[in-house]
Amino acid sequence: MCRIVVLILCSVCQSLIGQEIVKKNLGSNINTIYNESKPIISPDGKVLFFARQNYPDNFKGFKDAQDIYYSINLNGEWSRGVNIGFPLNDKYPNGVNSVSTDGTTLLIINAYETDGTVTEGVSISKKTGNSWGYPKKLEIDNFYNNNDFVDYYLSNNGNHLLMAVERDDGFGDQDLYVSFKVDETNWAEPINLGPDVNTPDAEFAPFLAADNKTMFFASMGFKGEGSSDIYYSKRQDDTWKNWSKPINLGPDVNSDQFEGYYSIPASGNFAYFVSTKDAIDGSKDIFKITLPYQFRPDPVLLISGTVYNKKTKGPEQAEIAFLDLPERKEVDRAVSGAARGSYKMVLAREHIYEYLAEKDGFIGVVQYKDMSNVTEYVEIESDLALVPIEEGQKVDIHNIFFEVNTDKFSEDAYLELDRFTRILTENPSLQAEIGGHCTSMKKATDNLILSEKRAISVINYFTERGIHPLRLIPKGYGSIIPFKNSERISFKPDTDPNDRIELKILSTNWTVPVDKDSDDDGVIDDDDECPMLAGRIETNGCPDTDGDYIVDKFDDCPRLPGVKENNGCPEITEETKEVLREALVGIEFELGSDVIRAASYPILDKVVKVMVDNEDYMLRISGHTDNQGNDNANLILSHNRAQSTKNYLISHGIDEDRLDALGYGVTKPVADNATAEGRAQNRRVEFEIVFEGQN
Repeated sequence: MCRIVVLILCSVCQSLIGQEIVKKNLGSNINTIYNESKPIISPDGKVLFFARQNYPDNFKGFKDAQDIYYSINLNGEWSRGVNIGFPLNDKYPNGVNSVSTDGTTLLIINAYETDGTVTEGVSISKKTGNSWGYPKKLEIDNFYNNNDFVDYYLSNNGNHLLMAVERDDGFGDQDLYVSFKVDETNWAEPINLGPDVNTPDAEFAPFLAADNKTMFFASMGFKGEGSSDIYYSKRQDDTWKNWSKPINLGPDVNSDQFEGYYSIPASGNFAYFVSTKDAIDGSKDIFKITLPYQFRPDPVLLISGTVYNKKTKGPEQAEIAFLDLPERKEVDRAVSGAARGSYKMVLAREHIYEYLAEKDGFIGVVQYKDMSNVTEYVEIESDLALVPIEEGQKVDIHNIFFEVNTDKFSEDAYLELDRFTRILTENPSLQAEIGGHCTSMKKATDNLILSEKRAISVINYFTERGIHPLRLIPKGYGSIIPFKNSERISFKPDTDPNDRIELKILSTNWTVPVDKDSDDDGVIDDDDECPMLAGRIETNGCPDTDGDYIVDKFDDCPRLPGVKENNGCPEITEETKEVLREALVGIEFELGSDVIRAASYPILDKVVKVMVDNEDYMLRISGHTDNQGNDNANLILSHNRAQSTKNYLISHGIDEDRLDALGYGVTKPVADNATAEGRAQNRRVEFEIVFEGQN
């Protein structure tokens, strides 16, 4: 049930799900009798950029078509709008299209030329201290616009540029397009977003929410409430051409007049937009509205903090890398400010993040944040430490994980191991102590022994990847030095902070000893990935017996030339693989017996032909059963069936020395035995092509 409450400049409506929708004119600090337009709210919701048209305080006064203004939110109220000034405002129409997460970069309409003129296009301005730099033109491949109007929007991650333009491949009037970032100033040719969101009439004012999926835009082409309405659509894939059916935001936002230029902060709680409905003296005003739940974007993480020097505690300008786990790939980057070291970033949900500051001459300390199951907007502060690469400095490394009570690396250890491999490679004069710390064993002596073994395992990993062994010294500390979390590190769950590897910098002036070639293979030890085994120059000093450029230690067939795709063994054709796949499901036996059914002969004959045509092939035949019946009986039956298959091949001319058959019974299921379908998959005979001498 809907109830109306009369407020000054405010209307309240109760939605179908009980949410109170509040629409409010931002008032005289923002709105005037002149037109206010193009509101852009910063992701943190604290700064509002907007445009005023033909206003007395514009760069050229009444004759100036449009200038940029900004307002700051102070204790829930917007300050009086301030002209942003030169160089962003000039005698031409000016406007902000979008603002970066940290508030230091603006996307501005017009291509600002170095001579002070403007041309068609869009530019970037960066803030230094309290001043905005002269906008730098973005170069967009094959850019043109057949319309007098244009809008842009730059995604929070800075990689996608939306625009509303009219082009020859469009549907008529302004359409929505996307251009992908090539580098800092160059962008690819615009791509039309397609008929899901574009019509023969004008679509304009695109806004992409912080989740990088939810788009709000204005349209005159969909049947709506008035001359221009605001719509909502979600991107369905990475082509940017498939979108959900646009949904009109309804009468809470749209009226029988003009609405457009929708902008929301990262929290998704509120929206700002332009409307002529209930505006001052019939002008265009900016309104704020509670964002209905059904139109909110996916929740995101707004993370901010300071990058600082661990030694001096002073701020540092650095890049912050955000990596997605478990894929171990970088998904985004931010930059901290030079003056205060502050940074701010919006990150999508459904990811587990490791993140750290990166700067030449420093080692970043890793932090962790799980956003995989987030259902609400999250905002956190996280300061990031940088350890200077200087003698005496220490770095606690918590993300080199080991299997319980062993010195074997667990699967999630390699991201950090590889990071420190790169650090050591990029700093060849760095010599360090690799210290092990652990508390998992009951006895202090056992902790001491295990911690030293772990330190040695780490060093072995580094030296196997080319780090000179004399640069690294192992040391076991056991449980005698507890960890102090002075950097307020956010750890991965179930991490014991006391179980860690510590890198202590002993010297930054280490030099390579006199060249040495221990294995006399012509590759000096410093460049030799196998310094104690004679190898080839082409394989960095490692043995490659069969000459296929796959070193023996990684070659499953070290004496038989092969291909990388088959781990150094000869290539197996797709036709052969298809025969083996067909045989996996096509061989049938009499019930409870090792007698092959006649229906299986054609596929077995195909296997015979494969073996006849490829004399270097050997075949492993393995029999498997489901879990029905006695395990010993199943083991015998699986073995007999493998033998029956082997005998069939022998009877058709295949040498017995090329065949090996073994039964595994119920021990190697490939599906769940709890279902009939799973049991059927587990009752099988498998074939594997192998080669003589294969590991």
